[in-house]
Amino acid sequence: GQSLGYGFVNYVDPKDAEKAINTLNGLRLQTKTIKVSYARPSSASIRDANLYVSGLPKTMSQKELEQLFSQYGRIITSRILVDQVTG
Repeated sequence: GQSLGYGFVNYVDPKDAEKAINTLNGLRLQTKTIKVSYARPSSASIRDANLYVSGLPKTMSQKELEQLFSQYGRIITSRILVDQVTG
């Protein structure tokens, strides 16, 4: 169940995604510095509201990711990617 160090956060409002980028990009978490940027949108409905987050600590949980990003607006979905072989 360890993070691969990256994930996605989808906000309801694109302005919330912009606030999260402006505040959290470059944040130091444990021994990692996270990078927060717009992801390639998978549909017009989430354009400019879908964020790609890299550099997450391998020990970060889904709940911790949501707690960190929920300060900036309502989250539609979030996901930390994990190694499919080791879980």
